[in-house]
Amino acid sequence: MKIKSIFSKFVSWLKSPEVFGSKKKLIPGKWHLFEYYVDEGEELLHFDADALKKNKVLFVFSFLENHEFIEAGNAPVKILEGTTEGKWSIARNFITLINPKDFRNNIEFQYAFEKGNLKLLKKDAMGKIEFFGFFKRMKATS
Repeated sequence: MKIKSIFSKFVSWLKSPEVFGSKKKLIPGKWHLFEYYVDEGEELLHFDADALKKNKVLFVFSFLENHEFIEAGNAPVKILEGTTEGKWSIARNFITLINPKDFRNNIEFQYAFEKGNLKLLKKDAMGKIEFFGFFKRMKATS
Protein backbone atom coordinates (compact mmCIF):
# COMPACT_ATOMS: atom_id res chain seq x y z
CA MET A 1 0.00 0.00 0.00
CA LYS A 2 2.76 2.44 0.96
CA ILE A 3 4.80 1.48 -2.13
CA LYS A 4 1.81 2.29 -4.34
CA SER A 5 1.52 5.72 -2.68
CA ILE A 6 5.22 6.48 -3.18
CA PHE A 7 5.04 5.26 -6.78
CA SER A 8 2.06 7.52 -7.56
CA LYS A 9 3.91 10.51 -6.05
CA PHE A 10 6.95 9.69 -8.17
CA VAL A 11 4.84 9.44 -11.35
CA SER A 12 3.16 12.73 -10.48
CA TRP A 13 6.57 14.35 -9.98
CA LEU A 14 7.77 13.02 -13.36
CA LYS A 15 4.78 14.66 -15.05
CA SER A 16 5.35 17.98 -13.28
CA PRO A 17 6.67 20.96 -15.28
CA GLU A 18 9.88 21.18 -13.26
CA VAL A 19 11.17 17.83 -14.51
CA PHE A 20 13.23 17.43 -17.69
CA GLY A 21 12.90 21.09 -18.71
CA SER A 22 9.20 20.83 -19.43
CA LYS A 23 8.44 24.40 -18.37
CA LYS A 24 6.32 24.77 -21.49
CA LYS A 25 3.64 22.90 -19.56
CA LEU A 26 3.38 25.98 -17.34
CA ILE A 27 2.46 28.26 -20.23
CA PRO A 28 -1.14 27.26 -21.03
CA GLY A 29 -3.60 29.50 -19.21
CA LYS A 30 -4.59 33.14 -18.99
CA TRP A 31 -1.86 35.64 -18.18
CA HIS A 32 -2.54 39.20 -17.03
CA LEU A 33 0.02 41.95 -17.74
CA PHE A 34 0.97 43.73 -14.50
CA GLU A 35 4.17 45.56 -15.47
CA TYR A 36 6.13 46.25 -18.64
CA TYR A 37 8.93 48.15 -20.31
CA VAL A 38 8.64 49.40 -23.88
CA ASP A 39 11.04 51.24 -26.18
CA GLU A 40 9.71 54.56 -27.39
CA GLY A 41 12.44 55.84 -29.65
CA GLU A 42 15.48 56.79 -27.60
CA GLU A 43 14.32 55.71 -24.17
CA LEU A 44 12.95 52.66 -22.40
CA LEU A 45 9.70 53.51 -20.64
CA HIS A 46 8.57 51.64 -17.53
CA PHE A 47 4.91 51.10 -16.61
CA ASP A 48 4.35 49.50 -13.21
CA ALA A 49 1.13 48.08 -11.76
CA ASP A 50 0.07 51.49 -10.37
CA ALA A 51 0.51 53.20 -13.75
CA LEU A 52 -1.45 50.45 -15.51
CA LYS A 53 -4.27 50.72 -12.99
CA LYS A 54 -4.29 54.54 -13.18
CA ASN A 55 -4.47 54.49 -17.00
CA LYS A 56 -6.96 51.59 -16.98
CA VAL A 57 -4.66 49.41 -19.08
CA LEU A 58 -5.73 45.78 -19.23
CA PHE A 59 -3.96 43.15 -21.28
CA VAL A 60 -4.42 39.38 -21.21
CA PHE A 61 -2.71 36.59 -23.15
CA SER A 62 -4.61 33.30 -23.24
CA PHE A 63 -2.38 30.40 -24.23
CA LEU A 64 -4.67 27.45 -24.91
CA GLU A 65 -3.72 23.78 -24.63
CA ASN A 66 -4.25 23.27 -28.39
CA HIS A 67 -1.48 25.82 -29.08
CA GLU A 68 -3.86 28.61 -29.99
CA PHE A 69 -3.55 32.03 -28.37
CA ILE A 70 -5.94 34.90 -27.88
CA GLU A 71 -4.82 38.40 -26.99
CA ALA A 72 -7.24 40.86 -25.45
CA GLY A 73 -6.91 44.30 -23.95
CA ASN A 74 -5.89 47.85 -24.56
CA ALA A 75 -2.15 47.99 -23.86
CA PRO A 76 -0.63 50.65 -26.13
CA VAL A 77 2.23 48.43 -27.29
CA LYS A 78 2.85 48.61 -31.04
CA ILE A 79 4.46 45.19 -31.42
CA LEU A 80 1.36 43.54 -29.99
CA GLU A 81 -1.01 45.27 -32.40
CA GLY A 82 -2.43 43.50 -35.40
CA THR A 83 -2.34 39.90 -34.18
CA THR A 84 -5.05 39.13 -31.67
CA GLU A 85 -5.28 35.39 -32.21
CA GLY A 86 -3.44 32.57 -33.87
CA LYS A 87 -1.17 29.69 -32.94
CA TRP A 88 1.79 29.64 -30.57
CA SER A 89 4.82 27.41 -30.55
CA ILE A 90 7.87 26.91 -28.38
CA ALA A 91 11.50 26.23 -29.22
CA ARG A 92 14.02 26.29 -26.37
CA ASN A 93 13.20 29.42 -24.36
CA PHE A 94 11.29 31.21 -27.14
CA ILE A 95 7.55 31.53 -27.67
CA THR A 96 6.49 32.38 -31.20
CA LEU A 97 3.07 33.90 -31.85
CA ILE A 98 2.22 32.69 -35.34
CA ASN A 99 0.23 35.13 -37.43
CA PRO A 100 -2.43 33.10 -39.31
CA LYS A 101 -2.46 35.49 -42.28
CA ASP A 102 1.24 36.21 -42.82
CA PHE A 103 4.14 34.29 -41.28
CA ARG A 104 6.37 37.36 -41.75
CA ASN A 105 4.35 39.01 -39.00
CA ASN A 106 5.11 36.33 -36.42
CA ILE A 107 6.23 37.69 -33.07
CA GLU A 108 8.97 35.92 -31.11
CA PHE A 109 9.53 36.40 -27.39
CA GLN A 110 12.10 34.97 -25.04
CA TYR A 111 10.29 33.68 -22.00
CA ALA A 112 11.15 32.77 -18.42
CA PHE A 113 9.33 32.02 -15.21
CA GLU A 114 10.14 33.69 -11.92
CA LYS A 115 8.12 33.20 -8.76
CA GLY A 116 5.20 31.89 -10.80
CA ASN A 117 5.17 34.90 -13.11
CA LEU A 118 5.72 34.73 -16.86
CA LYS A 119 8.26 37.15 -18.31
CA LEU A 120 8.22 37.89 -22.05
CA LEU A 121 11.08 39.74 -23.74
CA LYS A 122 11.09 40.99 -27.34
CA LYS A 123 14.25 42.44 -28.87
CA ASP A 124 14.88 43.87 -32.32
CA ALA A 125 17.55 42.57 -34.73
CA MET A 126 20.19 44.77 -33.07
CA GLY A 127 19.43 43.40 -29.58
CA LYS A 128 17.56 46.48 -28.38
CA ILE A 129 14.61 45.80 -26.05
CA GLU A 130 11.27 46.49 -27.72
CA PHE A 131 9.05 45.00 -25.01
CA PHE A 132 9.65 43.37 -21.65
CA GLY A 133 6.44 42.31 -19.91
CA PHE A 134 5.62 40.65 -16.62
CA PHE A 135 2.46 38.55 -16.44
CA LYS A 136 0.60 36.91 -13.55
CA ARG A 137 -1.49 33.82 -14.08
CA MET A 138 -5.18 34.60 -13.78
CA LYS A 139 -7.14 32.32 -11.49
CA ALA A 140 -9.65 30.12 -13.26
CA THR A 141 -13.23 31.07 -12.55
CA SER A 142 -15.63 28.27 -11.79
